[in-house]
Amino acid sequence: MTQMTVPEVKKTTGPRVAVRLAAVGALVAALVAVGAVPRLARNREALAAVRESPVTHPVVTTLHAKLGEPTSELMLPGNIEPLYTAAIYARTEGYLERRTVDIGSKVRAGQVLAVIASPEVDQQLLQARATLAQSEASLEQARASREQAKANAELARLTKERDLPLGQQHAISQQIVDEAVQAHNARMADVSAAEANITAAQANVTANRANVSRLEQMRGFERIVAPFDGVITARNVEKGDLVATGSASVGKPLFNIAQSGTLRIQVDVPQSQAVNIQDGQKAVIDVKERLGHLYAGTVVRSAASLDSAARTMRTEVQVDNRDGSLLPGMYAQVKFTLAEPRNSLIVPTSSLVIDHSGMHVVTVGEDKIVHFVPVTIGRDMGTQVEILRGIQVNDTLVASPSDLLHDGQSVEIR
Repeated sequence: MTQMTVPEVKKTTGPRVAVRLAAVGALVAALVAVGAVPRLARNREALAAVRESPVTHPVVTTLHAKLGEPTSELMLPGNIEPLYTAAIYARTEGYLERRTVDIGSKVRAGQVLAVIASPEVDQQLLQARATLAQSEASLEQARASREQAKANAELARLTKERDLPLGQQHAISQQIVDEAVQAHNARMADVSAAEANITAAQANVTANRANVSRLEQMRGFERIVAPFDGVITARNVEKGDLVATGSASVGKPLFNIAQSGTLRIQVDVPQSQAVNIQDGQKAVIDVKERLGHLYAGTVVRSAASLDSAARTMRTEVQVDNRDGSLLPGMYAQVKFTLAEPRNSLIVPTSSLVIDHSGMHVVTVGEDKIVHFVPVTIGRDMGTQVEILRGIQVNDTLVASPSDLLHDGQSVEIR
């Protein structure tokens, strides 16, 4: 029975195994198909997204460069200063008898500011005048002595001329003739001595007269006067103060005066614009404390050379201030309008690309391909920059180039 059972089991088991294997294979195939189809769909969508991604086709905004203006403005800071300033010191010693001005007083040239009482100088002047009168009297006396000496000499000459012929005729003794000759010579010597006395007296008069003149000037210094039209900016003395002669190196001045009818502003012009500043050129002065009021200034002089450290040229601008609205010491902005000697283009600073190879802008052609173009820049005006070479006015530029852009890349223009 065992031999007949085994073969029957094998015959019935073989077809069943095959059916099961086929079912399993179909099931696996179905599962694979179910997983692959969505994956393929997702891959196609991802590829499409990649192709449409802004990484490969960036969207950019564009602009065109503007032509530069035929003129440019240069704004420089400066301090307003008086045209002239002077520190007034005493030239004679004494006590301040009175003063006629104070801080802020407007004065005219030659106006008396103060008077110094100096009795010592007054006494010295009186003595010098007396000495001068005495020397002038001595001079007159010397001149009178000369006239007397000339008269005596003339009498001696007549006597000699009379006695000489008589001596030749032996009418008188030779001794008388010799005495006449000697007397004439003595009288001529007296005339020469009188002339010398007059010269000495004249020199003495001249010296005494110079001393009187000096003391008169010293007495004139008792009146302190204004050297020019201006405003008193400092006063360091009061009535009754002891005043001594002084200078800038010794003590304080009696007064300080400033000429404020015309003011000057000194500015430092940078090297890039120094050649465009000329004498006589007009400027506009703006003072913050005088809103809405612009002042006209004129360039009067410049250093005509650059400071080796700062590379700037010192330039002086003068402004009329007869109305007194500006005060020395104010801070001001000086604006120059300069003619541009070259044609240039103006672009926003944001359109520049700076890398290891230098300055570039990014242009976009009609084929929407970008190109990095090297440029040469000029003046930097903050939000804008001047382009001297590299592009044309009709070139289309990328407004704000991204770091992801590269030369030859396709872009979309918004």
